[in-house]
Amino acid sequence: MGVKKRRPLEGVRIADLTWLLAGAGGPRLLASLGAEVIRIEWRDRLDFLRYMPPFASKRERAEKAEAMDLTGLDTGKVQSVNRGGYFNDINAGKYGISLNMKAPQGRELFKKLVAVSDVVVEAFTAETMQKWGLGYDTLKAIKPDIIYMQQPGWGYQGPYVKYASYGPIAQAVSGLTEQSGLPAPHPPAGWGFSYMDWSGAYYCAMTILMALYYKKRTGKGQYLDCSQVEPGIGMTGTAVLDHAVNGRHYQRTGNRSPYTPAAPHGAYPCAGQGAEKDRWIALAVTSEEEWQALVRVMGNPDWAAQGRFVSLAERIKHQNELDRLVSAWTQEQAPFGLQERLQAAGVPAGVCQTAQDRIEQDPQLKHLNWLLPLEHTEIGTWPIKDIPFHFANGQVSQGGPTERAAPCYAEDNEYVYKELLGLSQAEMDAFQDEGVI
Repeated sequence: MGVKKRRPLEGVRIADLTWLLAGAGGPRLLASLGAEVIRIEWRDRLDFLRYMPPFASKRERAEKAEAMDLTGLDTGKVQSVNRGGYFNDINAGKYGISLNMKAPQGRELFKKLVAVSDVVVEAFTAETMQKWGLGYDTLKAIKPDIIYMQQPGWGYQGPYVKYASYGPIAQAVSGLTEQSGLPAPHPPAGWGFSYMDWSGAYYCAMTILMALYYKKRTGKGQYLDCSQVEPGIGMTGTAVLDHAVNGRHYQRTGNRSPYTPAAPHGAYPCAGQGAEKDRWIALAVTSEEEWQALVRVMGNPDWAAQGRFVSLAERIKHQNELDRLVSAWTQEQAPFGLQERLQAAGVPAGVCQTAQDRIEQDPQLKHLNWLLPLEHTEIGTWPIKDIPFHFANGQVSQGGPTERAAPCYAEDNEYVYKELLGLSQAEMDAFQDEGVI
């Protein structure tokens, strides 16, 4: 038998007070690297993602879940707070406990958890932990080398410090929304998914990793302030530079980049089938070799030899007409067959894939096993998006140390309170009766 690979963050424990995606996504990535992430929730203010569809159907072997006491939860049409597919994806690989942080006894239990943890991460508004008497100075007094990650939407300083934020708000303030969409007079389109939530999560995970490295070198902890808005500003890229240097205002250009010398460059319609009539393919032709290859695949149409398309500079100058002619050809082509032919000829091209394409059809994603089947206590096996990287000499997967999908509500109370914190059953029963756990 081969030697079992170690997980890169094995032995690191994280007290996770986050919720939604921007906060919970960072610890998710660290769980995939092997960190023991203990997610803290309370029934009176559960993560909204627990109520977000789609919901998994109830498994037949749900006796344990049926026994959970979720009295007082307003679940509406939700059969169970444990079956939200989105929540299970974002919190895979974590442990889960219930703890009332508003109760003084709950905060004392949290301090005990801090004493045996390496990292505390939260995504409340900036002053919440201070109001609870749990600021960095307090946490550092409990555990001198603690790493404390605070991830409010607007950071911990400045005139917006008390403002609330969600991913679409951070996206708008950062400038990404204004840059996205068709040219004026069309309004900014924004991004269909809350992209800034994931970007904030990546920065959160990266910053914690740097603090862990610092701690390994120096033995010292760290306070980390990682806002959600600022990473988006970095992604506005050349628009900021262009205005700073040239004073130019960014103009929306739809699917083209105004800074990349390419033509044709954008998304072009393809022939759909049945209900899937709205199909598109992306092209980015940046060299004469790629242009000639595209012309050959198109069957050498007469218009391609005209002077207005004779060079890249001329094609960029006449992009609107070029797009119209290329679209007239692509809309007669099946998207995946066209992608294969163009790529075989050396033309960068990719189908604008639907969720069904990615889950059921894409051969590359199937080969990579990007959907990882993980066991969930209540709903059975659940497919989770695996992490997009792997180690040759370490075990990494989204199952994390739990090797399962997200925890059910309070699923790991026994492990955390008894094994880690040393509470007796009588103490746990008393805390439960008092509304603390």
